[in-house]
Amino acid sequence: MESKVPIIITKEDCPRCHALKEWLDKNEVNYIERDINDEEFVHQLLHDGNFLTTFCDEDGCIVNTPVVIYKGKYWFKELFSQIGLREKEAKKLFEVK
Repeated sequence: MESKVPIIITKEDCPRCHALKEWLDKNEVNYIERDINDEEFVHQLLHDGNFLTTFCDEDGCIVNTPVVIYKGKYWFKELFSQIGLREKEAKKLFEVK
């Protein structure tokens, strides 16, 4: 799944999702938000080989939100530490000065 604008996979009651969206808005980064509970979107993900190899094994799929689809890759662990958003990594990924 390739996108010129970052796609942010979120879900309700996800503090990290809110933190990432607030940071993106503050830094004027355009993005598309998709809910992990949207059945049509999940159907698309399950037909994406890159998604399957990143998040799924024989026991099923595990997705911890938020996930960013950008530059032909899925980004998730790279953007957050135990204490919150890794701004340095986010600035690099989203090309924010």
